[in-house]
Amino acid sequence: MESKIRRDLASLATAHLHFARWERIRHRAKTYALIFFPDSHPFRQAVDTVCNDLETVRYEAEVSLHRIVRAHGAFRCTINGFFFENPEEDLFKSDAQRYHDCPEYIFGKGIQREKVMPLAGIGSIHALEARGRSFITAAEQLVEATTPRGKRRLEQTAKVFDSDCKRVDRQLKRVRVDPNQKAHAVLCLLRAGLPKESASIVLSFLV
Repeated sequence: MESKIRRDLASLATAHLHFARWERIRHRAKTYALIFFPDSHPFRQAVDTVCNDLETVRYEAEVSLHRIVRAHGAFRCTINGFFFENPEEDLFKSDAQRYHDCPEYIFGKGIQREKVMPLAGIGSIHALEARGRSFITAAEQLVEATTPRGKRRLEQTAKVFDSDCKRVDRQLKRVRVDPNQKAHAVLCLLRAGLPKESASIVLSFLV
């Protein structure tokens, strides 16, 4: 019984770690897209869609958490640096500000957007796919141990997520990057000792 508890809690902690990372990058990417692109822009819509794709994954992780609590009893805990008085309510709470590292923004109608992304925004968009897949994998391992029937739903969600990530990539290729930041990035690479040609290749790969 004790080893079963340890396995369940270890799977739970791993799933939460990747959920927290997904929530952080998801919020950051949505924030950059919100600041620089209007609601109707295809790039903004693609980013918003992929950021909302993993709600099923979050839900299945939450279901597994409830099963663990029913099997082993309620508990309070500190997981991955976060304290939870009531994990059943808060551990996989969507849009929890504890995971966010940038402010919330609200824009009224008619506010113009620059439609030019900074490099930090581009990096956040690029990170969405890796963070999302890591969360899906961790959730699959948790669900497999506690609610095996939920795995089919996760597999379907993963297919949709992959498709939507490809859509984001296509839109990202059409996005203009702040030219001043591109120049600064090249200078930093040159100062690090890279030849100019190599620095240009690295930058073109990033953006």
